[in-house]
Formats: sequence, structure tokens, C-alpha cells
Amino acid sequence: MSQVDEQHLRHLARDLANLYRELDSLKYSRPAPPEVRTIKPAPGPQSPGSWLYVACWLEQSTLLREVAFNALGDTGVKIREDETGPIDLCTKLAFHAQAISELEWASDLVDELEHQTKVIGRHCRPRTAREVAAAEERRLGAEAIARQLRARRHHVTADMVRGWARAGYITKEEQPNGRGGYLLSECLNNLIGEIDAEQNLH
Repeated sequence: MSQVDEQHLRHLARDLANLYRELDSLKYSRPAPPEVRTIKPAPGPQSPGSWLYVACWLEQSTLLREVAFNALGDTGVKIREDETGPIDLCTKLAFHAQAISELEWASDLVDELEHQTKVIGRHCRPRTAREVAAAEERRLGAEAIARQLRARRHHVTADMVRGWARAGYITKEEQPNGRGGYLLSECLNNLIGEIDAEQNLH
């Protein structure tokens, strides 16, 4: 029996592939020059593009690669050397959505894809101040939270996240899929509190 909706997973992977295409084109776009120039531009190499888009691409594609390799590997799908880029991986996830949707941890994969869609979407299509004010932080599964924290160089496992909730350091809400949902901001605040406590001991 499927752990997540196959069609939702397929559409999510396709949407994310399109966002990665958009982000890829933005990586090489140079910022528009100011309207008034006081001096002529110096000859020589120009800026290669926006470091913000490049940084987003590197961070998100690394996280995607981890979950996509696991999902495709667990379903017995081979990945060729020329298919390790994020666009190709999303395409493969969409193609094999039926088998992947039956994985025990498929909901964590969906959480990661939804989070990436949100992050990359924000970079490609900046929101208005009103949209930002109306936005609410989404709860993620323990695995997805742990991956986000590891990407920020915190050595955290999903079991640690669940332990924090049991100890009352962070809140936990049951998701529609029956699994626990946690807030990344609470986990980060908890980590900062632990670091501060350690520093006060020394």
C-alpha cells in the first residue's frame, strides 16, 4: 500500500525539475547595470552571475541528491553517471513515482521535495511583503528536519529530533499521514540554547 499519493509525488518532482531549470538559467544571469554610469566599465572578465542563485543551487541539489539516491536505490533503479544532476534526478523520481510512493519513508521524501519547491521558488520568484507576512512555517518529518540541520553543519539525527519533542524542548504535531511534524525554527532555537549552555559551562 502506498505511503504517499503517487500523483502528488509525480507532480511535485516535475514541478521541482522545472524550478531547477529556472534556477539554472538564473545562475548565469548578471544583475542589471545601474541606469546612470559615472565611469566606463573596465575591460576584462565580467561577473559570472549571481552567487545567491549558485549557492541555492549547490545547497539544495546536495540535499536532493541524498534523498533521490536513497529513494531510487531502495526501489532498485540504476542511476547513470550523466543522470546525477538535480533536473535528471527529479525526472527519474517522477517516472518511478509509483514504486517510490510505496517506500516506508516516502513521506519524508515528499517533505523534502515540498521544502525544496518552497526554497527554490522563493529564490526564483520573490514574494511580496504581504505574501511573506501571510506565510506560515510548515511542519516537516523528523528525517527532513535532520537533513536540513545537517546541511547547516549540525550533527543531528531524526531520533534526536524525536527525543527533543519527548523531552518538551520542541513541539510535535501529528501530520495527516500519522507521523510527527516538527518546526525547523524550534529545532534551531533548541540547538542555539544547547550551544549557549555549553559555552556558559566553560
